[in-house]
Amino acid sequence: MRFSASMLILCSFGLCSLATFAETPAAGVNVGPKPVITEPIDESRLVTLTGNTTAAVFEASNDRGPVADSLTFDHLLLTLKPAPETEARFERLIDEMHRQNSPEFHRWLTPQQVGERFGLAQQDRETIQRWLESHGFSINRVYQNGLVIDFAGTSAQIREAFHTEIHNLTLPNGEKHIANMRDPQIPAALAPAIEGVASLHDFYPKSHAIRMGHVTYDRATNQFQPHFKSRYTEKDQGQTYYAVAPYDFDTIYNVLPLWQQGFTGKGVTIAVIEDSNLAHTSDWYDFRSVFGLKGFKYGTFKQIYPGCKDPGQNGDEIEAALDVEWASASAPDANIVLSACGNAHGVSGLDLAILNLLDLEPPDILSDSYGLCETISGQTEVALENREAQIATALGTTFFIAEGDVGADQCVPVESTPYSSLGINSGDNTASAYAVDVGGTDFMAQYLGDAYNIPISEYWSAKNNPVTKASALSYIPEIPWNDGCTSELFYSDPVYGGYTQSYGPSGFCNTKYGRQFDYADGGSGGPSTCFTGVPSIPGVVSGTCKGNPKPSWQTGVPGIPNDGLRDQPDLALFASDGFWGSFLVECMSDPKQDGSPCNALNAANLEGGGGTSFAAPAMAGIQALIDQKYGKQGNANYVYYALAANQFNTQGAKACNASQTTGALPAASCVFNDVTAGDMDVPCGQNSKGKSYDCFGDGTDIIGELSTSTSAGEPAYPATVGYDLGTGLGSVNATMLFNAWPHN
Repeated sequence: MRFSASMLILCSFGLCSLATFAETPAAGVNVGPKPVITEPIDESRLVTLTGNTTAAVFEASNDRGPVADSLTFDHLLLTLKPAPETEARFERLIDEMHRQNSPEFHRWLTPQQVGERFGLAQQDRETIQRWLESHGFSINRVYQNGLVIDFAGTSAQIREAFHTEIHNLTLPNGEKHIANMRDPQIPAALAPAIEGVASLHDFYPKSHAIRMGHVTYDRATNQFQPHFKSRYTEKDQGQTYYAVAPYDFDTIYNVLPLWQQGFTGKGVTIAVIEDSNLAHTSDWYDFRSVFGLKGFKYGTFKQIYPGCKDPGQNGDEIEAALDVEWASASAPDANIVLSACGNAHGVSGLDLAILNLLDLEPPDILSDSYGLCETISGQTEVALENREAQIATALGTTFFIAEGDVGADQCVPVESTPYSSLGINSGDNTASAYAVDVGGTDFMAQYLGDAYNIPISEYWSAKNNPVTKASALSYIPEIPWNDGCTSELFYSDPVYGGYTQSYGPSGFCNTKYGRQFDYADGGSGGPSTCFTGVPSIPGVVSGTCKGNPKPSWQTGVPGIPNDGLRDQPDLALFASDGFWGSFLVECMSDPKQDGSPCNALNAANLEGGGGTSFAAPAMAGIQALIDQKYGKQGNANYVYYALAANQFNTQGAKACNASQTTGALPAASCVFNDVTAGDMDVPCGQNSKGKSYDCFGDGTDIIGELSTSTSAGEPAYPATVGYDLGTGLGSVNATMLFNAWPHN
C-alpha cells in the first residue's frame, strides 16, 4: 500500500483513523534517513561554519602565535546533521515516547536503532569519511547513532582542511589555551550534512563544585569542626555550622520512608561523567561507612573508561569523589559508575565519556556536573551537548545536569573578574531541552534566627547521630543559594546593617564590609541566550544570538516566563557552601590533590563544600528510587512539570510555600517545595576595558547588580510563587514525588 505525504503528516499529528494509523508509518517506524549530500565536493566552493571562534581570540594581547604543525589532535568530533524532516521525526518520536496514551510510550531505542532511523544517511557518512581521509585524517570511531564521527589529525591538517589556524593563547589571569583563530570552513557540498567540529579550542566545561577545605568529625562531642579559613570573615565569627550528611539530606527531602518500603535504588545504574578518576576507590566505601550507609549491601561502584584511556587525576578529583558519593546518598543500593575520559587537544573528555558510554553501555540515569556558557563554548559545542542529551533521552536515560554556581552569568568562570562583566549568559549544556537542570538552594534556618528570632533548634539538633552523623530534624525552609553582596536577604538582614539596596556608592556592595562579598557564587538559572547565532561582542549575548525555544513540556505552572525560550533550572536542591551556616561533606583522600584520610576510627577527616555539583547527582539518586519501581524514564521533565501544574491547580500557592518567614513548613502533601523568597542575583562591574553589560548601578570601582534592565534595578533573578529562574519548580519531597509518579 502507498501513502501520500499529506496522509503521513496527518497521521503524525494523530488526525487519522485508527485503521489508517496502524498501516501508516508513524514517528518511530524504521524509515531510513534521507541523503542530504547531493553534489560533488568542490574544494574551491567553501561555506563558513559560523559561531565557532571562542571569545578569547578576539583579544590580540592573548595571542602567542601558531602551534606547531605537528601538534596532534587525538580526538576531534565532527557533529553531523540529518535531513530536516528526519530531525523532525526524531523530535516527534521522543515526544511520543513520553505520552502515556501513545503506542510509542517508553519504547526506548538502541544506539544502532537511533543511527538507522535518525542518523545521517549511510552514504553521506561514507562520503564525509572519504573526505576526511583525503586530507590525511584518521577515523577513530563512527558512532552507532550516526550523528558523530571521532577523527584525529594534526594542526597542519586542520589548517589545510578547515582553513583555520590553531594558536597558543595566554589569558590575563595566566591561563594557557589553544584555539582556532577564525571560524572553520568546509566544502559547500558537505554543509547540509555537517554541523561543525566540536571543538577546535580547549576552553572546556568546568566543575560546578566549590571547595571549602577540611572538616573533622569529633566523636567525643558528636559534632563537625570546620578547619578551613572562610572567606566570609566577620560573617563567620561565632557561627555554628551544620554539615549536611546523607541522612540529613534524606530527612530534609523525605527520602527515608521510601527506604523503609524497600526502594533504595537496587538494580538501577547511575553513571556520573568525569574527566578524572579517583586515585582511591576506597573513598566511596569510606563515605558510606562514615555516614551510616554501609548496611546497604546491593550498591556497587566501578570506574570505567569507555573507548578511551584511563585519564588518572587531573585536578578534578574532588568533583569525581562528590559525584559518585552523592549519587549514592539517596540511592544506597544503586550501581554507581564513574565514566571518565581525559581531555584531548580540542575535545573535552566529558564529551568523549558521554558519547562512548551511550554508544557502548547506556545507563538508566546520567549525571553531569560540569559546564560553561553558550557564548564561550561556541555553536557546535552547544549543539553537540544538546545532541548528547537527545540521544540519551531516546535510549531512555534520564540526563541530570548541574545548573551552575555563578548566578545568571555563566561566563564568570572564564572572566578575569570574580563578578559578572559579560552580562546575562546561559549555560551551554543546561540549555538543552533533553536534560533535567538542577539548581541550588540554601537553608533559611540562620536567616530566620537573625531576622525573626526563630531558634535554629527548630530544625537542627545540637548533636549529631553517632552512626549517621545526621542532625537535621525535619524539612528546613529554603531560599536560593546566594553568597554575594547583592543578595537582598543578606544586605537587608539587620545583623549585617539592614541596607535597602546593594548597588550604588551608598549600597551594601560598596561598603568596606560588603566588598568582601563582591563575587558571583550561588545557584544559576535564566533563559537560553545564545544557543545559535554569533555574538557581535565576544562573550556577550548580542549579534545574531538566539536562545533554544521553549520545549513543549515546560508549561502549565505559574511563573514560567512567556519568553518562548528554554528556561532554567527545572528543580533545585541544597547546594550552599556555608553562607547561611550549612555545607555539604564528602570523602577524598588523595594527598596529591590536598585530600585527607576519610575513616570511621577516631575522627573522620572530610572535605566541606557546596555547588550544584552536589545537587545534580543527589537528584539522580532520588530518580533512581522511581526507576527501581517503574524502569527507565527518559526525560523526567515531562512528568515533573505535569505534577507541578497539578499541585498548583489542586493545592494553590500557599500550601507548598517553602520560604515562609514564620518558619512554617510546606504541607506534607506537596511534591515540590516552592521557594518564594530571596534571589540569586550576583554582583557585576566593569571589565578591563571599562565595559559592563546587564549591570545596574555600577561605575568605576563601583559594584552594581546583575539586572534584566540597565535603567532600573531588576535583579536576575528572584524567587517567586510557582516556577522561577532562581530555583525552577523548587525542591522535592521525594516520597510524595514517588507516590505521585504516573503508573506505566
